[in-house]
Amino acid sequence: MSKLSGQDAMFLTFDRPHAGSHGTMIYIYDQSTVDGQRLGFREIVRHISERLDVSPVFRRKIVQVPFSLGYPYWVEDDLFDIDFHVRHFALPKPGDWRQFCILVSRIHARSVDLSRAPWEMYVIEGLDNIEGIPKGSFAILTKLHHAAMDGTAAGELTWALHDLAGAQGKPVAVVNNHPPASSQRHRWGVLDAVSRMFTDNISASVRMARPLARVLPKLAVTSLRSIARSVLTAEGGAPRTRFNSDVSASRVWDSVTLDLDVVKQIKNLVPGATVNDAVLALIGGAMRRYLQAHDELPVKSLVTLAPVNTRQGDEASASGNTISIVTFPLCTDIEEPIARLEAVHTATAESKAMQNAIGARDLTNLQKFAPPATLGLAGRLATAMGVGGKGPVVLHNCLVTNVPGPSVPLYMLGAKLVYWCGVAPISDGLSLIWNPTSYCGKMFISLTSSPNVVPDPDFLAQCLKDSYEEMKAVATGTETRKAAKGGRAAEKSTAHKASGKLEP
Repeated sequence: MSKLSGQDAMFLTFDRPHAGSHGTMIYIYDQSTVDGQRLGFREIVRHISERLDVSPVFRRKIVQVPFSLGYPYWVEDDLFDIDFHVRHFALPKPGDWRQFCILVSRIHARSVDLSRAPWEMYVIEGLDNIEGIPKGSFAILTKLHHAAMDGTAAGELTWALHDLAGAQGKPVAVVNNHPPASSQRHRWGVLDAVSRMFTDNISASVRMARPLARVLPKLAVTSLRSIARSVLTAEGGAPRTRFNSDVSASRVWDSVTLDLDVVKQIKNLVPGATVNDAVLALIGGAMRRYLQAHDELPVKSLVTLAPVNTRQGDEASASGNTISIVTFPLCTDIEEPIARLEAVHTATAESKAMQNAIGARDLTNLQKFAPPATLGLAGRLATAMGVGGKGPVVLHNCLVTNVPGPSVPLYMLGAKLVYWCGVAPISDGLSLIWNPTSYCGKMFISLTSSPNVVPDPDFLAQCLKDSYEEMKAVATGTETRKAAKGGRAAEKSTAHKASGKLEP
């Protein structure tokens, strides 16, 4: 039995019936690399079952303290059944990308059952007609509550569930460093619950003192007054857009595959720029195109949230959350793509400097060690206010969360991993999240939203493709700059408007 941190518990307070705080990782495998016949579902289930010990959360469920006055606890799930958690689907013919996106959206839209271990896996066959994916491939969707794992931990889990090809082409086994799960069961009584409430709230206040003492002087040094003025005056904050709306209970999802080497060429157009800067500039170009096509482009630049990993060397365990949040402008007010990249680079450098000055680690600890009663109230208040996306002052328009992956091929039971991306937990006021992931020379950028906000996710994905092609042309010198309003996205937008078609 172990206790959730304050930051992990915060995600439980964000849960709503129409917007659960769970994320989904998507893996697609090429079976042509498997020796012999195709993999069977039961064979895949046995493999997953054998790898569950890579993290203790897979056999544990969350137990809440009454009235949320104490931190929740991880306890062994005495009803654990692998067949409850791993499920089997197949796309109907022709098994194309549109069908896959719709199925992913529907699976992700349903909340995780928190009365059991908070995860599900879906094995999906029939991916026979998808460009860039070998015929006969299958996918595995891993859905996990955010209280159990952040993006960095999910990346570590990806490593643990797969094998590398060794020198002789044979799989290299993964070593399990976690102790076996305890067979003991904990029974909760009234006196035990009351004791936990007092202990958690008092001890959390003591543990919170150190990071609070570190943060307050740094806030003074960086001028809290100037930060507040930047956010609250007309010059600060973010414009109000369709992406600051409430969400429905349904989801839309799509993804674009890019060449990672080309993305690196794009970032090299601006000295000192990073791959992350290039991704933000690409997404900024996509959102500019999309809003422009809908006659909704604001004069001010859109602003994105971005999680920052604050893990240290002693926190390598693939569970829990250790993140802080920063904001960056996407520079959607700049039409010229390279000028947009330059502006993004300048803004991210300044924002990272501010984050380092205050101390990302200390900001994370303020959440991890916050008293449970205070944390629960803060979580409910943040959800009601749209986490800064729908209050009197809009602080952001979307979120971009980057998960770098391995640069070498991974295998599961001999099947080669060819695609790896995610589906994000959107919420009221934060109705669009971008998930860039990198793997084996490719970058996959997915988008998650709600159909009442983005009724045409394929068009938004096309806007990203056009933004990439425009910057690629400049980076590779193949042609001169394209007009910001050009490309297939603008043509497709005209067709959408003419037909009145709304994509599910």
